[in-house]
Amino acid sequence: MAVSSSTAFLLAVAGGVCLVAPARATETSACEAKYNEVAPDAIKLPYREFDQSDAGWRKLGNCFAEASVLLGRYVRKQEMELRGVRWHLAQTLAMSGENARAAEEALKSLNPDEARQHPTFSWNTYVLATVAYLREDRAAFDVQYEAHRLAAAKYPENQTNLDVLTGLSNCFGKPYKDAYGSCRTAP
Repeated sequence: MAVSSSTAFLLAVAGGVCLVAPARATETSACEAKYNEVAPDAIKLPYREFDQSDAGWRKLGNCFAEASVLLGRYVRKQEMELRGVRWHLAQTLAMSGENARAAEEALKSLNPDEARQHPTFSWNTYVLATVAYLREDRAAFDVQYEAHRLAAAKYPENQTNLDVLTGLSNCFGKPYKDAYGSCRTAP
């Protein structure tokens, strides 16, 4: 039997039948064990240590599939944290009257994986309603507001953001700073 240089095989004879299994099976289980040992601590590291030191993903050595999984998890974690920071940047820009820049930053806080990551928390409707407010697009605002209202009726964790959107609705067209703070009750 010819074996390519890139693939090693283990041969075993069982009852006269020759079974062929890739040697990678042993490597895979060792890599899985190493991942299970490394990942819990590595995922908590600050960026530079995770990316550039032997304490982060590099600790997995030649376990490239497992390193890919860990790197993917870290990217998703960083993106989630960055979304929160971007949102607060958008809010401070809106509070200072820079609505166009605020809308751009707010859109960067959308969660493309919301349905899987947080199926009961309606973040994207909150963001899109706020962007519509900042762009003075009442029709788009109303569509997102209604979607968020329905989410809040079903899942109470959406109520706080609904209260904010209610303020924006009550004072549509006023500066964000005013609508965000003092317009949460009917004018």
